[in-house]
Amino acid sequence: MITRFSILIGFIIAGITFGVASPCIAEDESRDAQSKIQIIPEPAALEACEGLFRFTTGTQVVASGRARVEADKLIDDLTPAMGYRLRLAKDASTGENVIRLEIKPALKDKAGEEGYELTVTKQSIVIRAFKPAGLYYGIQTLRQLLPPVVFGSQKADGVEWTAPCVRITDRPRFKWRGLLIDPARHSISKKDVKHFIDVMAMHKFNRLQMHLTDDQGWRIEIKKYPQLTDIGAWMDYTTMRRGGAHESDSQHPGGFYTQDDIRELVRYAIRHYVTIVPEIEMPAHTGAAIVSYPRLGLYPEKLKNLAPKKRWTANERILAPRPQTVAFMQDVLAEVMELFDSRFIHIGGDEANKGHWKQSRQMQALIGDLGLKDETELHSWFIKQMDAFLTRHGRRLVGWDEILQGGLAPGAVVMSWRGQGGGITAAKAGHDVIMAPTSHAYFDYYQGPAKTEPRAIGGFIPLEKTYQFEPVPSELTGEQARHVLGGQAQLWGEYISNPKHRWYMAYPRAAAISEVLWSPGSDRSYELFMVRLAHHLKRLDAARVNYRPLDTERAR
Repeated sequence: MITRFSILIGFIIAGITFGVASPCIAEDESRDAQSKIQIIPEPAALEACEGLFRFTTGTQVVASGRARVEADKLIDDLTPAMGYRLRLAKDASTGENVIRLEIKPALKDKAGEEGYELTVTKQSIVIRAFKPAGLYYGIQTLRQLLPPVVFGSQKADGVEWTAPCVRITDRPRFKWRGLLIDPARHSISKKDVKHFIDVMAMHKFNRLQMHLTDDQGWRIEIKKYPQLTDIGAWMDYTTMRRGGAHESDSQHPGGFYTQDDIRELVRYAIRHYVTIVPEIEMPAHTGAAIVSYPRLGLYPEKLKNLAPKKRWTANERILAPRPQTVAFMQDVLAEVMELFDSRFIHIGGDEANKGHWKQSRQMQALIGDLGLKDETELHSWFIKQMDAFLTRHGRRLVGWDEILQGGLAPGAVVMSWRGQGGGITAAKAGHDVIMAPTSHAYFDYYQGPAKTEPRAIGGFIPLEKTYQFEPVPSELTGEQARHVLGGQAQLWGEYISNPKHRWYMAYPRAAAISEVLWSPGSDRSYELFMVRLAHHLKRLDAARVNYRPLDTERAR
């Protein structure tokens, strides 16, 4: 684990390597310097120096090899607000007023896959990293050193484009830094997904879980089974839940992503170093699939003679794991794997009402034929079929913590949502874990009193509670803690039907959890985070994010 002491030693070396002449602030003032520079998520180590780097129309970006791709992204990001385009060169005519991006193999141990070094002097900006991802994250930090309007899409007049002189060495604490969105409940347009990814990148998130299927909708085209979208894509939570619509509903229910849509989103996410993790629910939360193909359900004869609209309420919303059902879902996963580059494929596995299996004579016979003890073991058996299938194709299964019941599949990763208990159990057993508990990371919960907030599913997670999230429980030993890949916040969509509401529920809580997952775990300060956040909200304004105002602002 990288330490603040080792980072400071690295700065001494970096000062020699970069030839930095700007005097820097004393170490005992570094905390105050960080809060003044106001970067979110907070870098692992930062030293503020005297002076400013000034951007001009003559500023050159210097990069070669793999670094040129990231240099192009930097130029693309700066151009709209600046109103002029910086020039990319392989080398600079002078050593002044240049931005250098460099891939340095020697930084492997220090920076890892996603870390970077950023040094700003009056003469130059240098970003160095072991891998291109590190350069990209260094660019995100550099953007936060500029005036907040740099995150806007229009030219900002009258702005002095400067960056304060600093030395930063940074790397993430966790490999998995995720957010979940839920188009299954209310469809989300490609444009809105891309905008969501843009803002994720600003906060150095690297996983976007897309909950693509549920009882209320099937949102991904599967060529082999077209009725999944012909029928299953044209409902949503608004029209199915009791009580009907509410004030935040603003779009026609239904819709789906074609396979070309998915490829486009995956390419877009890759450009931002975000991996889209698809979630295809099974064996429960499968009402849309059963409505589309009644043979997947427990009582196909009952459903097939009903019109599709009547099937929505007549099915048990849990698959009947017959051999042909297993084959069907594996066919689905085969097409999903062709579309997504993610090594991890999420299959849900949660909230299965196994009582329906208990009441089914056919399922009881299947339990006997398979030599299983009960319905819990049948659930585990089904998950293991999917785990083995994904493993054969070089992928890893992820499931909610209910997949622990009845015995965990060998290669499965547990996403712990019902508190951290499931994650603790899995980590102690040697399984990888992603912490996503309802206690801190369910962003569909209220942020304030229900009477003053948009309608939510329930619960209460204010900003400070999110910031207090600690993904590594104290119950784990050092070796066990290595199985905690990171954490994730969930934006379940039952009551989030439009982008404005989604942004409101996500930010600034997502900014808080980005710091939990990126920054060093020790010495975090909510008070200093709030100081930085007050400035950071100006960036969100520029990025067109409808965040929830801070309580101090709401009270005015």
